[in-house]
Amino acid sequence: MNLLLKDVDESNWRDVIALSVSDNQVNFIEPNATSLLEAAYDVSLGWRPLAMYDGKKLVGFSMIGAKKEQAMWLDRLMIEANSQGKAYGSLFLPLLIHLMKEQYAVERIYLSVHDENEKIIPYYQRFGFVDSQRYDPENGERIMYLDV
Repeated sequence: MNLLLKDVDESNWRDVIALSVSDNQVNFIEPNATSLLEAAYDVSLGWRPLAMYDGKKLVGFSMIGAKKEQAMWLDRLMIEANSQGKAYGSLFLPLLIHLMKEQYAVERIYLSVHDENEKIIPYYQRFGFVDSQRYDPENGERIMYLDV
């Protein structure tokens, strides 16, 4: 595997918005097109959309941003349906954490999850994320965090 995080730009944005998760996951993450619109127009939060590649194959998408002091959000992380079950999520999550720590000097990373997505909470806990027992007032999602 040759894993690469690449900024979403004019060369790949169409491919990124064409990605989708499996049918049973569509209610757990916003469409990538929505994320790219947020990145383009919600500029005060400094969103950075990232395409996730294995070699030349686009396998997923992530978006980071909303940095405040030494904290930042991992706001999106998705692996496209046909690439799921190949450990890409487990391989890319440490790369994203490393990028955020090194390029943004963060000490805490936040993310939010849907309670109905029962598999995702233990998944993030395997990487050290902690359930804050709080919910995001904007979207009702459970907030988790990782101290790095």
